Amino acid sequence: MQLSQSMEQNRRWIMLAAIAALVVLLVLAVLGVFGGSNRQISAVRLRCTATQDVTPFGDSILYYDGMTLFCLDGKGNEKWSYAVGGSASFSCSDSLIAAWSGSQLHFIDRNGHSTYHDILADTVQFARVGSKYVAVVVGNDVSPALQIKDLQGTSVDNESSKFQDMIMLDVGFFGDGEYLWTTSVDIYGTAPDVTMNTFLVNMRNTGTVSLGENLTYGIIYAGNKLNVISTRQLRQYDYRGTQDTSGTVLVYGWQMVDHAINGSTPMLLFAPTLQLDDTGTINELRLLSGRIDRRYTLPNSCVGAALYNRRIYAFAHDMVYRADINAQRFTAVALPGTVNNAMITGYLGMLRGGVALLSSDNEVYAVTLP
Repeated sequence: MQLSQSMEQNRRWIMLAAIAALVVLLVLAVLGVFGGSNRQISAVRLRCTATQDVTPFGDSILYYDGMTLFCLDGKGNEKWSYAVGGSASFSCSDSLIAAWSGSQLHFIDRNGHSTYHDILADTVQFARVGSKYVAVVVGNDVSPALQIKDLQGTSVDNESSKFQDMIMLDVGFFGDGEYLWTTSVDIYGTAPDVTMNTFLVNMRNTGTVSLGENLTYGIIYAGNKLNVISTRQLRQYDYRGTQDTSGTVLVYGWQMVDHAINGSTPMLLFAPTLQLDDTGTINELRLLSGRIDRRYTLPNSCVGAALYNRRIYAFAHDMVYRADINAQRFTAVALPGTVNNAMITGYLGMLRGGVALLSSDNEVYAVTLP
């Protein structure tokens, strides 16, 4: 009798353990840990147009109508609006926006509240937002100054000596947000020469590197390396500007169209430059990620491609193609009825939750990917 009770108790414990394990597996599957998804594709038409600087903002959408900056949720509902005036531009992280017009500069949080607004002494060329600071490039096109402000607008650093007779191309933060890189070009040189500088905010210049005459258009930080992408090659540098030559890859003829970070490994997605320039549609893709250098042939001509949740997505006129990075073929998913009568003509960006912003001429759709 005791033996029978003991066996019955053991069976109950086994059943409870199995049920608990099943629940855990279901939760992990829902969270996408296994790379799969049972989510159905869906779409909503947004009220903005493709010409209104439509920009992903975390899980939200920003657009500018010529006077006002609007924020929508992924379903197209307005969350807030903020008047920034005419001829304004903006850039953002997932949680903060920097907007500028002439010498006016605004910092706006994700709830639409101003954390800083001032009129600077010089014209703002552009600004870039990091996790701790905002980099603001001010002054004339040639010999500009770089101002670093905290997220409330307090000035913490200023640099101009490194940019004498230079035109600033871009700025970005990396590491823990305390470091930044800049790219600039000497306009008086006999040949264009792009220079990358790295800085520790409010401390010192940590490195200066000549990147040569090929245009550098992307710098992605991952795994303690700056992955510097030019029209000719991918190169890797540390924060001092010391190159890791083992990370050099020839990418001539390819243009980066998207990137993602997988742990400490960058995932860089490229398309043929000639296809992008000549037809605006792509038939091939190339993925660089660690030791992976893989080519993909698309089932049909596509207007854009992106990375999300370790998958490749490509967008055709009436179809979405998806593939895991190790897959041998793409799966076709028809666009939902909301956009059945539209022909997709462009890809504008990806929201944090896997919602792609697609355009059909001037119309914009938020498409939740499967």
